[in-house]
Amino acid sequence: MRLHLCKPSPALRTWIDFYWICEDYHPLHKLEYKLPDPHTSWIITLRQDRIRIYGHGTTDRYELMPGAIIAGPKTSRYWLDTECQNACLGIEFKPGGAYPFLGSRMFELQDSDMPLQEAIRHPDTASLRCELAELSAPMERFRRVEQFLTDCLAGRIDNPGGHPAVSAGLQALAGNPGAALVRELAEKANLSTERFIQLFKRETGLTPKQYAGVVRFQRAVQHLRQNPGGDGLETALACGYYDQSHFNRDFRLRSGMTPMEMQRRDDIIFNHVPD
Repeated sequence: MRLHLCKPSPALRTWIDFYWICEDYHPLHKLEYKLPDPHTSWIITLRQDRIRIYGHGTTDRYELMPGAIIAGPKTSRYWLDTECQNACLGIEFKPGGAYPFLGSRMFELQDSDMPLQEAIRHPDTASLRCELAELSAPMERFRRVEQFLTDCLAGRIDNPGGHPAVSAGLQALAGNPGAALVRELAEKANLSTERFIQLFKRETGLTPKQYAGVVRFQRAVQHLRQNPGGDGLETALACGYYDQSHFNRDFRLRSGMTPMEMQRRDDIIFNHVPD
């Protein structure tokens, strides 16, 4: 497998974490699942114009989508067909970063995926996948994606910036997902709790509670991967869980494995777990 990574230009760095291209990915396993993730991604295949999307919690049912989709934030694991990933490009947005490009469509993306052409009203959306497939050098593809994103942003009539309460909430929850209370975050922004939750989901696709839960889980995954012999209770408390039983229950529900099983795995790459 060849993996190319690229940071966005300064003009787009507020909203985007990085771009990636995966080539020649031909694993022995047909299916793999991805762990819960609070980010929104755009996935564009570079060969076949189709992506197989499985229902959450099952590998028996799937639907075929076009080769350019928006993958919304996920609160539970979900399965992927490795054949669709053998040559593809991805745009990884920061939490809340996709909102200026998608607007109200973010509200629909929790644990869901959507064809890119359905969400982005831009004259180049229909031809973007074919254009990227015809290019050969990774940097040429990254530059074309940057141009497309810049054009999309420039085409929005409203202010691309999100609500400052959401930015403050994201920062607080990322810093300590086990401590911040939604009511307190709302009060600091002089908003009702209901209004704060509405704004937060509008921009991130998740409620504050859902977002905090996924961030806490991801923190635990990193802690376990970096400390394979670490103590379970220590990990639970360090990552914002109330106690070890709460940690074990939540971790298994989200990942399909126990924390100890996660520590023993050496085949997990970028949140992707062979099935």
